[in-house]
Amino acid sequence: MTNLPRKFGAPALVGAIAFLLLLVIAFLLFQKGQTTLSLLVIAAVVVLGGAALGLAHIVREIFRLPATLFQAGSDAVRGVFDWLGGILKPKVEIRTAILAGIRRFDDHGKLVVGSLRVDVLAQIVETSAVGTVLGQAAAREVGVQYFIPLEQITIENFRWSFTVDQSTGERGIAVYCQMPSPQVDEEFIAIDEAVIETLSLGSGIQTINPWSGKNALTSKAKSQLKPRALEIAKRPECMLAAERMARGHIENLVQSIAISLLQLSAGKVPPVSVLVQFPNVVINTVIAQKSLNAEVSPSDRSA
Repeated sequence: MTNLPRKFGAPALVGAIAFLLLLVIAFLLFQKGQTTLSLLVIAAVVVLGGAALGLAHIVREIFRLPATLFQAGSDAVRGVFDWLGGILKPKVEIRTAILAGIRRFDDHGKLVVGSLRVDVLAQIVETSAVGTVLGQAAAREVGVQYFIPLEQITIENFRWSFTVDQSTGERGIAVYCQMPSPQVDEEFIAIDEAVIETLSLGSGIQTINPWSGKNALTSKAKSQLKPRALEIAKRPECMLAAERMARGHIENLVQSIAISLLQLSAGKVPPVSVLVQFPNVVINTVIAQKSLNAEVSPSDRSA
């Protein structure tokens, strides 16, 4: 037996049969000459049909209202739990995702965090009985690059916690990154050969001596530009500048990764703040040197 569609259920079927029976009665009365009574039955059919439809609509809406309210409440509760479920993931998942996102920027095992431009000067002087010879090479805007080795970064370098804004009560997330100190990339020293300035000088007889070797000293000075650039790049002030660049670079990188992760898992993204820390070896060295200098009195220095 073929099942009736849901909208033609038992109540609708009973109502349809009653409606047809009343129409048959009205037709029979009309055949017997009971015109007035037949019209009254037809009017009653229309009134009762309209009343039945209106009552059915009212009953349906009355019974639908709790269901609608329940559905709305259920959707709201589900939304809250979905958001909390996305936020309250195990911490290892967030840390793993951040680490995986950072490793996407792998450049031969390096996370490049910034670069500086330095001016480099290399000089070589040779003195003999017949005079002095100077070979010099200078290069401006030499590019030096800093990186953090990716093999030194694990999920243990990251942790996170919830935060609450005291003024608004808004809840957010703070990510803490304890990173290794940046290193100078010795494989990347960018020197434009076209802008290298050279100088050859001689004193005494070497001024006019064509075999003084001034040109050879100049070439040797040019070969010292890269090692000299590395020395400058490793100075404390340059390493501090590299840490500042690395901090800003990693903060932006981790924040974008965390926001993307939370948006996928929770839908609504809470405020995300990132704090990057380094071992501060350079800072500690500078502070210790200043303290040592402060402890030495003028009399001690003169002695």
